[in-house]
Amino acid sequence: MKKKVVVVGKKDMTLGFSLAGVDETFTPADEYESKKRLDKLLESPDVGVVLLSESIAEEIREHIQEKEKKRKGTLYPVIVEIPDKEGPVEDKEDPLKGKIKRAVGIDITSQEEKE
Repeated sequence: MKKKVVVVGKKDMTLGFSLAGVDETFTPADEYESKKRLDKLLESPDVGVVLLSESIAEEIREHIQEKEKKRKGTLYPVIVEIPDKEGPVEDKEDPLKGKIKRAVGIDITSQEEKE
């Protein structure tokens, strides 16, 4: 069964992904809608990847962490935070790196980060 890729972000971001052929996009109006949409996507068996804009992820960070704790051991969907047009959020830990470390058992720190 093919899993869907879903994008949750601001209008310009979701429009770009829609034009690129992403299965589904959603532009939440507020923090409440962001949380509800994420909850629905995490419960959906046909969603494989949720591309979530970093700005929205920062708004609902505690909610994401709470959901991740409850989903321990669940493979899908994977939440991947991506920068929107404002660029990456400064001084934040990369959640994808943490997921890879838990899955593989090693830290994937780049040479630049070590220096």
